[in-house]
Amino acid sequence: MGSNTDGYLVPCSYCIGLLDLISAVLFAVISGIVFSKHGNWSALLALIFTIFWILVILILMVGTYKRKLVYLRFWLVFTCMGILLDGIILLYGLTLAISMNWDGVKITVLPFVGLAVEMTFVYIVYLFYLDMLGESPPAPPPPHEEPPRQKGGCDLEYEDEEDERPLCRKELKRMEKQAKERMKRDKAVLKELQRQMRRGLE
Repeated sequence: MGSNTDGYLVPCSYCIGLLDLISAVLFAVISGIVFSKHGNWSALLALIFTIFWILVILILMVGTYKRKLVYLRFWLVFTCMGILLDGIILLYGLTLAISMNWDGVKITVLPFVGLAVEMTFVYIVYLFYLDMLGESPPAPPPPHEEPPRQKGGCDLEYEDEEDERPLCRKELKRMEKQAKERMKRDKAVLKELQRQMRRGLE
């Protein structure tokens, strides 16, 4: 089956990064305006967080362009933590809601819709991450020493080459005598076995 890294997942990742970047820039502009008018410390914290958010989105774009798994993993972890934090804040705000008129319900439900959209974005980037993970080449095996059997064979061949030297006449005669004695013993054993087999047949 063909890979999807050059199919729909790459354009989707770029679109997700672009949409997040637009949202982060708008949030940074609003936070900057609120901080310049009122000097609120919460607006300053939101502005600092938005700058970090923009950097994370740029990391996503670079990771998509260069196919870097580390960058995509960093964006996934950061975004999942942000979704979890947003969900906790939204649930807390929902429990503190005083009125349940239609305007209040719209204000409370729309952030959950945005949260669901962000979770969909995370799922698409996660599919892209898994697809890249399947395409990454396996790590080369660590270097290992030669098996002992191969070393032993080399040593034996080397020893055979060293032992290949001319033998003197006394050694040849002694080896011939030992061979003849071995043949005599083998013949005697063979005759004894034949004798026992004949007795068994009788």
